[in-house]
Amino acid sequence: MNYFKKNKISTWIIIILLATNVSTITTVLYNKNQIKQAIQNSEEIFVPDNGLGRFFRDELDLTRDQHEQFRSFRQDYHLNARKIAKQLKEERSEMLKELSEEKSDTNKLHQIADEVGELHRELKHLTFEYYMNLKGICTESQREKLFGIFNAMQNSEWELKFRKDSSGFRGPAYRRMNK
Repeated sequence: MNYFKKNKISTWIIIILLATNVSTITTVLYNKNQIKQAIQNSEEIFVPDNGLGRFFRDELDLTRDQHEQFRSFRQDYHLNARKIAKQLKEERSEMLKELSEEKSDTNKLHQIADEVGELHRELKHLTFEYYMNLKGICTESQREKLFGIFNAMQNSEWELKFRKDSSGFRGPAYRRMNK
């Protein structure tokens, strides 16, 4: 009798595990299908490598006043970003130079790496301020579009493709999920 009781418990455990596996597999397949459908029904945003200011102006349909404000903080951003990019290039060159030495100074390499990290941090902060300024001049509907562009540019759950637009420009196209 003890044998049948153990067999009955084992049978129920197997049935429960089987049901759990079937439901997990079904959920995974269903979600995979939903993501494919969302991508097929999505709209594409073409984000150029150059002319990003014009892109934001046109995509967000900025007013003249908004565009003037945008141009002002955009110029400041680019001036400071170029300075940081130049410093990063110099630090990387210094690092390569030190690495090529017969006896590289690891303390100097660590110092250079710290400086590169600090410059990256400064550039990220500068970039966030730039985008926060842009967000600050936008209306609610423009902010929704801007958020979609930010997501596309971050390429998180967005798909990056290279396309050619009507002007012959070949650059990245970001696919945005519809709401």
